[in-house]
Amino acid sequence: MKIFINGFCGFEIRSVVKGPSSAVPHREGSSGHLNRVFAQGSSNLAAEGMGGQLGLREVLPDQSALLHWRNITIDTGAAQSTLQDIKVPEYGGGYAFSPMCPATRNRYLFWRVCHDLVELWEESLDQDFANNHVQLRFADTPVLEGLSVHETQQHVFILLATVSSVHRFCLPHPQAFQQGNKGRPQSILSDLTFQSLKDNHHLHILNSSTTGEGLPHTAGTHFVASEGVAVFVLGQAAGTLTVVRMVDPPLSVTTHTIKNTSIVNRFFTGFIPGMFRGGVEGCETVSSIVVGEVAAGEVVAVGVCRDARVRAWCCSRLQCVLHHDALENTAEAGSRLTPGAQRHQVRKTGEGENSLVAVFLTFNEKHLLLLYQPSMVQGQLSLTHLKTLYPPQYDLVDMSLTPDYLWTLWTDSSNETQLLYAAVEGGEDGQQEPPGLCSVVLEPMPEKEVYLRELFVPNRFSAHTLRKALGIYRRSIDLASLGDRGMARLQEEVEAALRDEVEARVTSALSEEEVMQVTHEVWATFYSHTLQYHQVGQKPVGVVGGVGVVRKQVVSWVRPVDVVEVMVLLPLEEVQVGMLAAVVGEDTASGLVSLARPLRLLHQALPTEQAAAFSLDLYHLQPPDCLAEALASSLLAHDPALSAALTRHLASLPGIVSALWAYLHALQLDLGLPDALAQGDNGACPGGAAAGLLAGRTGAAVVGAVVGQVAHVRFQLCRELLVLQQAALQLPQSCLSVDASATIRSTLLPKTALLTQAYLALLHLATAPAERPAQATLETARRQLAVLTLGSGPSLPTQARPATVLELFFLGNGGDEARALAWPAIEQVWGLAPGWAALVMPLAITLAQLAWPISRCLLLLEWMVWAGQHAAVQQYVRLLQPWCEWNSFSRKFLLGVSLLNQGEAGKAAQLLVGAMEGVLTEDFLGVRVAGGAPDTLPDQLRITYCLRVVRLLEQAGQPALALHVAQQGVAVAAPQEPALAALYSVVFKHELDLHHHDEAFTALLACPDTQRRRDCLRQLVVALHDRRCLATLVGYQYGGLEGEVVTILENRARSADILLNNYYHILHAFHVSKHNYKKAASVMYECALRLNIEGVGEKGVRQQGKCYLACLNCLRHIPEQEAWIVRPLVTQPSEDPSSLSSKGEGISPKRSNEGEPLAPSLPRCRPQVKVLELTHIQREYELVHARLLLLKTLPDVPLSGGPLNAADTISLLTHAKLFREAVRLARLFEQPVDPVLKGLAHTCLHPPLVRPTTLEDTSREGGDKDVWWKTLKQLLEQEEKGNQSVLHYAVASTLLQYLTLLPAWLVNSYKARNCGELLRLYVSHGLLEDAVRLAMQYIDGVLGQGTQQVGLSTALHAAAPPVWLPYTALDKLLLELSEVQHNHQYRKLWEDLLQKLEVYKQELVQVSHSRAVFLQG
Repeated sequence: MKIFINGFCGFEIRSVVKGPSSAVPHREGSSGHLNRVFAQGSSNLAAEGMGGQLGLREVLPDQSALLHWRNITIDTGAAQSTLQDIKVPEYGGGYAFSPMCPATRNRYLFWRVCHDLVELWEESLDQDFANNHVQLRFADTPVLEGLSVHETQQHVFILLATVSSVHRFCLPHPQAFQQGNKGRPQSILSDLTFQSLKDNHHLHILNSSTTGEGLPHTAGTHFVASEGVAVFVLGQAAGTLTVVRMVDPPLSVTTHTIKNTSIVNRFFTGFIPGMFRGGVEGCETVSSIVVGEVAAGEVVAVGVCRDARVRAWCCSRLQCVLHHDALENTAEAGSRLTPGAQRHQVRKTGEGENSLVAVFLTFNEKHLLLLYQPSMVQGQLSLTHLKTLYPPQYDLVDMSLTPDYLWTLWTDSSNETQLLYAAVEGGEDGQQEPPGLCSVVLEPMPEKEVYLRELFVPNRFSAHTLRKALGIYRRSIDLASLGDRGMARLQEEVEAALRDEVEARVTSALSEEEVMQVTHEVWATFYSHTLQYHQVGQKPVGVVGGVGVVRKQVVSWVRPVDVVEVMVLLPLEEVQVGMLAAVVGEDTASGLVSLARPLRLLHQALPTEQAAAFSLDLYHLQPPDCLAEALASSLLAHDPALSAALTRHLASLPGIVSALWAYLHALQLDLGLPDALAQGDNGACPGGAAAGLLAGRTGAAVVGAVVGQVAHVRFQLCRELLVLQQAALQLPQSCLSVDASATIRSTLLPKTALLTQAYLALLHLATAPAERPAQATLETARRQLAVLTLGSGPSLPTQARPATVLELFFLGNGGDEARALAWPAIEQVWGLAPGWAALVMPLAITLAQLAWPISRCLLLLEWMVWAGQHAAVQQYVRLLQPWCEWNSFSRKFLLGVSLLNQGEAGKAAQLLVGAMEGVLTEDFLGVRVAGGAPDTLPDQLRITYCLRVVRLLEQAGQPALALHVAQQGVAVAAPQEPALAALYSVVFKHELDLHHHDEAFTALLACPDTQRRRDCLRQLVVALHDRRCLATLVGYQYGGLEGEVVTILENRARSADILLNNYYHILHAFHVSKHNYKKAASVMYECALRLNIEGVGEKGVRQQGKCYLACLNCLRHIPEQEAWIVRPLVTQPSEDPSSLSSKGEGISPKRSNEGEPLAPSLPRCRPQVKVLELTHIQREYELVHARLLLLKTLPDVPLSGGPLNAADTISLLTHAKLFREAVRLARLFEQPVDPVLKGLAHTCLHPPLVRPTTLEDTSREGGDKDVWWKTLKQLLEQEEKGNQSVLHYAVASTLLQYLTLLPAWLVNSYKARNCGELLRLYVSHGLLEDAVRLAMQYIDGVLGQGTQQVGLSTALHAAAPPVWLPYTALDKLLLELSEVQHNHQYRKLWEDLLQKLEVYKQELVQVSHSRAVFLQG
C-alpha cells in the first residue's frame, strides 16, 4: 500500500486498505517528510484546472470590514425628463489581471452596475489595498451592459457606454503603478478622484435625436491595443448599430451607423419615427452584443437578435459579415419555438484564432447554450459549432466564457441561486447528450435558531447588512469612523438598541416568563430583518469565469472540491466510481461509493435539532461514541424505514470494513503519521513568482473559509460514520460478520471518535473570532519569548483585524509555513494553471494540517499564545484535553502561559509545573524550552525547564509562584546535580523577597556552589540591613561564612553613603557579638573618620562623637597592652611617572608580543600604618566634643569636611567665647594658651551685647563685663605656671594696646611675678607716671621696703644674694622723662626718680663696702 498526498484533498489511496496495521508506512522521522509526500501526488487534480472532475464549491470570505466608498458624479449632459424612465438590466462582472508579475498575480477588478451607478473595486488575494472602492454616478444616465476592462503594459482601460454617451477611463497598470510607488502595493483606483478624471477620463455624447434611431438598449466595447483605439458598438431597438471609435492621442471620435440587413426593417424604421414606434422591436433587434478581434486588426461585433439568429458586423467596413441561424446546430432545427420572457445573450473570450463565442437562447419550451469558434476567411466570418448544452428552465442572471469553461448563473423557481459550468470541448452537431452542466456547491443561508452569536459569527453577515438592519431601530448611528473596530462597535450598538426596544415593551405587570418571551421576539425580529437584508445582499448580479460570483454586496469565490466533499455534497447520481478512480484509485473509489448511500440516508434522516445537540454535547466534552450510540438508537427506533434500508444496504456490501477504512484514511489529515507533521525547518517559500501567494487580507479570508468548509464537511461525515457504525452494531447480525463487528468495536469506532473530536477542534479554530491584542500584550509576549529563548514574536497584520483566528494565523507565521510546505505541490501546477484556484486547496489543506491536533506540530497553538488569542487557546486546549495524547504536556505549558497573561497566575503555575515531565518526551519542551540536546541528562532538563518557568513567573510579577516552581524543581532533582545550585539561588531569592529570612538562610547554606552562596549571602546581608532586621542578621550562625559576612559588611560600609546606610553600626554589633572588641573599635574609628569628612551639621558631629565613644568603650574592654588599633596612612610614591619617563629617554621600551610598547610599571609603595592608643583616640574625641559645642553656639560655622585640627578648633572656640574649653584643649594638645587669654582680654574690653545660650554654667561666661574679668582672672591664675609671666604679658599687652588701665589684681600679680617686664610694658606703651611709680616701688623693694610685693625674695643687703634692677627699662624711662621736661608734672616725676636712684646708689655703695668687708672677714 502506498499513500500519496493530493493537492486538493490531502491524500490519495491507490489500494484498498484492509486494516490498521497496513495503514502506517515507514516513517522518515522528520517534518521534511511532509514536503516530499505532499509533492508526490498533488499534480493529479491540480492539472485538471479550475473545473476538475470532482466538482467545485463556493467560498464566502469574511465580510466584517466596513467598506468606505468614494463617490464621483459624472455629468453627461443628459436631460432627466428624457432618460428617467429608461430601464436597463442590473449586472456585475470582473476582470482578472494577467499574472505576468507578482503585482498582478491573483489580482482582480470587479464592478456592479445598477441603473446610473457603477461600483468599481479592486481585490487582491496576495496584497492588501486601501481606498480601493469607487462609486461612479452618471447623472440621470443609465449605464448599458457591456462594460469591459483591457490592460496594456502601461495602462488599464475601462470602457462603458450609457444610453447617451460613451466613456473611456485610463488607469495606470498595477506593475507600473507599484514601481512608481517604490514597491508599495496600492490599488489603481486609489488615485481615481473627481480632479484626476480630467486627465484619465474621455467621453463622447451621443446625439440620438439627429439620427432618429432612438436610444440604445445594449452595447459592446473593445479596446484595440495595437492601435490604441476604443470601439463602442451600441444597439438600438430598431436593429441598427452605432459604432463609436475613440482614438487617443490626439483625441478624436468618429461615429457611424450600421443599418438593418432586412429591407423591410429599413423601410419600417425609415418611414415611422422612433417616437411613434414605441417599444416595438423588430426581429433583427440585437438582444446582446460583444465586440472583439477575430483577425488581426479586424474588429467584429457579434450579436444575437430576437429571431435567435447570430449576426456579425465588421466595424471597419460597417457591414454585416455573418448571418447564422443558431437553431440549425440543435435538435430543434426547423421547429417553431416561442421566445421566452428573457432575452438572448452572447459572450465571447479570446482574440483571433483562440476566440470562442457562447450563445444563450431562451424559449418557453427550453433553454439552449451553444458554443462556437469564429474564424475569418477572406473577409467572411464563419462560426464552427463546438457544443450544444441544454440547461434547466431557470432564469439566467449572467454567464461568462473562459477558454476552458462556460459559466452560467441562474435563479431557480424557489429564488435560489444556481451556478452551473461546463467544459468547452467539441461535439458532433445535433448530438443529443446529457445536459453536460455541473453544479457548483453554493453556501447555504444561515439558520434562524440563534441570535447574537449567529449574527456576529465570522463570515456570517456582512457589516453592511447588520448596519442596515440596525438602521430600523437607530437611524442616527455613524459607523464611518470606526475603522477596524467596526464589528465590535456594531455589536455594542445592536445590543444597546435591542435592549432599549425590550425596555420599551416591558411593563411592571409582566412576569419573568413574559419578559423572556418579549426579549425572544425582539431578537427574532431583528434576526429576521438581518436575514432579509442578507438575502437581498446575496442576490447575484454577475459571474466572473474562473473566479466567482458577483453579488450585490460581496464577491464569492469558486474553488475545487476534494474527494470527501464529493461524497458529502454532490448528488448521489453524480458520484460515480469512474469519476473518483482517476484520483484515488478504482478499489478505493468503489469502497467510498459503496457506503455513500447509507451515509446519505443517515444524513437525510438526522433531524437538525439532534445534529445540533450532537455538536453541542461534543463541545461539552461528551464521548462521541456514546452520543452516536444514543443517536443511532433513537433513529432506528423512530424510523423503521431507515432501519430496513440500512439493513438492506449493509447486507449487500461485500466489504464494509475495507470501505470504512477507506473513509477513515480519507479523513486523516496526518495520513496516519502524526510525527510527520512535526514543525521543522522547512525553509521559506521560494521567492519570485510564488512569493506572497494569497498573502493578502482577502486571500487569507478565502483560505480560512475553505478550511472551515473542509472541517465542517468532514466533521459531518465523521458524525455520520459514527452513527452508521453504531447502527450497524445494533441492526440484526445478518448485516455484519463476527469479525467485522469485532473490528468495528475495537478499532474503527475508536478511530472514528478520535477523528470526530479532532475535526471539532479544527472547526472551532476555523470559526473562532480573532482578538485584536493590545500593544502591551504583544510587548509582554515578546519579553516572554526572550525569557524562554523561543525566538522573535509572532507577525501580525497591521491593517484591519481578520475575522477568525485561522485567518490571522495565515496572515502571519502560518502563511509562510504553509507556503513552504505546499510549495512542491504548487510548483508542479504553477506553470499549468497559475490562477488562484490551483493554489487555494494546497494551501488550505496545508494550513489545516498545521492546525491538525493529531500531530506533533504546535506551530498554531504556540502562535496563538504569543499573538494574544488567549480565549481561543483556552477553548482549543479544553476541546483536546480529554482525548488528545499528542503534545499533551506542551499544551499544558502553552495554556499556562496563556492563563498567566490573563491574570490566572495560580492556575498557570499548576499547569506549568504539571508540564515538567514533558521535557523527556516532547521536543517542544525538551529542546526548544529547556534547550536540551540528545545527551542531556533528565535532571538537567527538568532544572533548566524550571529555571525558564521561574523567569517567566518573575517577569509576570509572581514571586510566590516562582518560589513554588523552584521548590518543585529542587524536590525532583538529584542532590549531586550541578545545576541544582541555580534552583537554590532562586529559592533563596524569592524566600528573601517574601521576608522569609530563616528559609532564605537555609537555602543559602544548602546551595552547593561557592560563588552563588557568596552572592546570596551578600543579598541576605543587604536585605536584612535595609529591613532593619539587625538582630536577625547578627544572630545567625554563619559558620565558615563568617569571614564573608564581615567582608560584605565592610565593603558595603565603605561603598555606601554613610549618611543614608550606615553599615558600620551593624558591623560593630556583629564584632561585639563575637567578642572581637578590637575589630569593633577599628570599625567605629573608621566610621568616625568618614563622618568627619562626609558628615553634615550637628547630626554628623554628634554621630562622630558617638563613634569615638563606642571605640573607646570597646578598647577599655580589652587589656591595656592590647588596647590599640591601626590606622592606615596615605603615602606618596618616591618618584612620579614623569621622572621615570625622563630617566628612560633614549632607552628602547619593553614591548608586547604584538610589538606594542608597554608602559613602565610604577614603583610600589609599602602601606604604612599608625598605631593609635586610647590617649590618641581620646584626644580626637575631645576635638569632636569641642566642635559639637561650637555647633550649638555658632550653627552657621562649617565644622566638617576636613581632618581634625587642634589649633583651628582652639581658635574657633576662642572666637565663640568658649574660653575655658579652648584653654582645656590647648593644655590637652600642648598648644599655647596665650592666644586664648588674649581673646578673653579683648572680650573683657568689648563684651557681647547678648549673652549666648550655654549648656553648662561652668563652661560658658555671661554677657556682663564683671563676669568676663572674673573669668580672665581665674584662668590667668590657673594657667600661669610658677613664677612665669607669659600669660600675664599676653593679657597685659592686649589690654594696654586698647589704652586700658590694667586692673589692680593683674598689676599686683604681674609685679609679684615679673616687675621688670611690667615696667618695660609701661614704658613701651607710654605710661610714664605708672612706670615711675612702679620703678620707685621696685627700688623701694630692693632697698627693703615692700620686697615681696615686687616679686623679690630678699632686699639689698650685704649678707643676702644680689638683687636685680632693670637698668635698661629705667634708662628708657629717664630718657622719656627728660624729653618732656617742659611739663611740670613729668619734671617732678623725673626729679623724684633721680632722687630715688641716688638713694639707691648710696645704699648700693654702702652695701657693696659691707659686702667686701663681709667677704674678707
